[in-house]
Amino acid sequence: MTSTVQAAHRPRTSSHGGVVAVFSAAIGPALCAALYAAGACRGPVPMAVSLVLAALLYGSVRLTGRQATVCFALAGAVILAMAAGVVPGFTRLAVGHLSINSPKALAGLAALAMFPSFWAWNRRCSFIALACLVGVPLLALSVGWVRWAPAAPGTLLAFAVSNVFTVIAEEWFFRHWVQRPLARWSALAAVVVSAALFGLVHLGGGVVFAGLAAAAGLAYAGVYAASRGSIWAAVALHWVLNLLRIALFGL
Repeated sequence: MTSTVQAAHRPRTSSHGGVVAVFSAAIGPALCAALYAAGACRGPVPMAVSLVLAALLYGSVRLTGRQATVCFALAGAVILAMAAGVVPGFTRLAVGHLSINSPKALAGLAALAMFPSFWAWNRRCSFIALACLVGVPLLALSVGWVRWAPAAPGTLLAFAVSNVFTVIAEEWFFRHWVQRPLARWSALAAVVVSAALFGLVHLGGGVVFAGLAAAAGLAYAGVYAASRGSIWAAVALHWVLNLLRIALFGL
């Protein structure tokens, strides 16, 4: 069982030799240092957490067996905590009148550096994406969650820049730490469970919003499965749906 779980998180696009792994692991602390310089970090906690995450990510690709599995699981827990905003000392980075969740962005980019993905797209991805981009907005309209209120171009541009970091963090976590390990047992269960969990983490926006997020999560997970493991394909669909929501319905 341990070997199966451990194998599930091995990167497909890089062997991560020693030097490469060290460089990849250093991305997180380097980004954290940049956040200090930008005034988005205060105190020792952000750097301490980024160093812990770097060590866990490094261990997850350089160690073997149970040790690698434990590092991988703990790295996922740290990423989740950072994305949830429970790590003290971070502040948001302004982008126009919007802002970037700096710990979430750091966690996502650190995961991206250690576990790079590839781009892949096919007809099944296009079918799933079309169903998502049409179906989810119509569902949101039908339940009264949104109304027609197109965003101004400046707002849309600011959102496009700030949201890409959120999308990268979410998709790297839900595809690499949730869906991919579960797919070793059942591809269908992996899609359903990852979508359900995606909905649950959006409960802060209410039950209806969580349900809409779960419906969208089914599409993101479906594109990931259809593309045979391209996290970038899921990122693209997630980002485009978010932009479409803002373009049609505003913030």
